[in-house]
Amino acid sequence: MTDIAQVACLDRLVALDLRGNPIGDDGLATLVDSPHLRRIRWLGLARCGIGPAGAETLAATRNLPALRYVDLRRNPVEVTAQGHGQHIDGSPVWVEMPPLGQELIARYGPLPWLDIQWGWRLYSIALWDEV
Repeated sequence: MTDIAQVACLDRLVALDLRGNPIGDDGLATLVDSPHLRRIRWLGLARCGIGPAGAETLAATRNLPALRYVDLRRNPVEVTAQGHGQHIDGSPVWVEMPPLGQELIARYGPLPWLDIQWGWRLYSIALWDEV
């Protein structure tokens, strides 16, 4: 991740999908320290081996000011809003924030990718221009 994080052309990206790559918490810490990711709005980290320490690193960083959505599915951590049940129109019956997500918001303040209202939009009508 050290070599990737230093690639200067990353500063052109608004989305980065790393799903399925075993970057882990240490790799994520290296990535978020990159000076080239300030425009990233969407970060795909599904199945990347991210645990609570990685989620905390992501919440604590101020190096990703544009970040609006993080896909952390299928990692050993639950931190983002989860939809439950389904109405006939496909929208969720309710959306809740896992305890770690609540703790991170309490520690680091509101973050767009941890916003429960974003969870409602994501699970009902998500518009890509909001991401």
